[in-house]
Amino acid sequence: MKHLKLIMLSLMTGCLLLAAPGVVAATDPEQRVDSGSTELVRTRVQLKGAFLAKQVDSHLKQNDLVLMAVGDFLSANPDVSPEIAHSRMKRYQRVAAGLRSILAIGPDGTLLHDSYNLPAPDFNLGDRIYVREAVRQGTGDLRINAPVAGRQSGIPFIPLTRGQFDVEGNATGVIVGILGPETLLPEDSDCALCVSAVMTRDMDILVSRPSGLTFPADLISQIRNSHSANGLELINVNGSKSLVSWTKNIHAGVVTVSAELLPGE
Repeated sequence: MKHLKLIMLSLMTGCLLLAAPGVVAATDPEQRVDSGSTELVRTRVQLKGAFLAKQVDSHLKQNDLVLMAVGDFLSANPDVSPEIAHSRMKRYQRVAAGLRSILAIGPDGTLLHDSYNLPAPDFNLGDRIYVREAVRQGTGDLRINAPVAGRQSGIPFIPLTRGQFDVEGNATGVIVGILGPETLLPEDSDCALCVSAVMTRDMDILVSRPSGLTFPADLISQIRNSHSANGLELINVNGSKSLVSWTKNIHAGVVTVSAELLPGE
């Protein structure tokens, strides 16, 4: 119940808005554009960028609390029956943000408990990179992994993981949240010239609108090498100018990007 209260508190505090990202001026004089409608785009891109960053941060913090609660429950009840574990995990999954299911994986990779299936499928997930990376990380911090396809469904999902370790630092298991990519980035039908994406700290795209989106290498490099937490860039894409707002979420290890083509370009 304590964990459920924490999760609901997180939902309420998630309503606070982030300040709009800072502006990074273009250094190339040829990239300077007229004001007017461009200022309108600038304001819109900044607001969209701030909203997307806050939305992603809120969802990830909420799901982090859920996975933490599941891990604490299973650590405190190592001999819990599959029925009780399934029921408790299903309760937590219902208050999560877009988690399709929650998995509890043993130290040998065996799927022990599943909030979706009872009994849990007879799978060994020790070969999945998100399981290996959660153990290799060596801490119980939330990790956002690159999208993979479900072994049963074939449907893509984003694995959220929290490794579990004993007092000596030995891995005792991994808690996995199966996150639908659409949760982080809903459809935006209001702007035909807008694009947006959520990426990992390594700049791998988790989800984008439109799908299959790629960004110029110089923009990726500029974001990766910047010491700022956010910025607004004017870039050229196929000869057209676009304003790009980006935000680094240090806690969650993700980068959010919103962009819009400038009018008349």
